[in-house]
Order: sequence, then structure tokens, then C-alpha cells
Amino acid sequence: MDDNRTLRIDPATHDLVLDSEGTMEMISGAETVAQCVRLTLETFKGEWFLDTDHGTDYPQIIGDGTGDPETVLRTAIFQETGVQHIDSLNVTRQGREIAVDFTGRLKDGTTISLEVRA
Repeated sequence: MDDNRTLRIDPATHDLVLDSEGTMEMISGAETVAQCVRLTLETFKGEWFLDTDHGTDYPQIIGDGTGDPETVLRTAIFQETGVQHIDSLNVTRQGREIAVDFTGRLKDGTTISLEVRA
């Protein structure tokens, strides 16, 4: 999985991260997969015009409420092909905000964990 290098994106600001010399930081392996999962969970399905199937179908959870939050989130997480198994998925909903705590295993056996609010 180390061949999947990408630019590091700050989770709070969504800006590219620069090192002390002004060079864009790169990440690889499990860090890349975790970042991709986080970005997928932060993106509403249909929001990205180049791939309207990418993202999380939040209107099913927050909007009309017809979707099961765990099913919708699992579908979104598995959009990242590096994820093999979801070990734990906790969803907390408060009004129109959802907090997702996720731990999963990658195809190479590495464990990733993250928390996302949307």
C-alpha cells in the first residue's frame, strides 16, 4: 500500500499542509486510506460534479430519514477500496450533525481509526 502517495490535507482547515520550508507534505499507505475515508465521509454524495456517486448519502440519514445511518456510512467507507473490514462503527446524531467513530482494517492488515463530524 505504500505506493498510494498523496498530498496531506489538514482535517480542520481542509488546506494542503506545508512543511517548515513551504513544501507540500506527502502521505502514503494507511495514512492515505484514512484520509480518503475521512474525505468521503465529509463529502455529500453528488457534491463532486466529476463523480456524483462519490461521498456519503447524508440526505437519507438527516433529510428524509429513510436510510439506516450505519448502512449508509458503511457504503461510504467501502468506497475506499483499501478498506477490507469495519471493526467498529459508532454513529451519534445530534440534530442535523452526525459524529462517526470508525475503526477498520485494511487489506494489508493495518488498522485505521478516525472520527468525523458532518
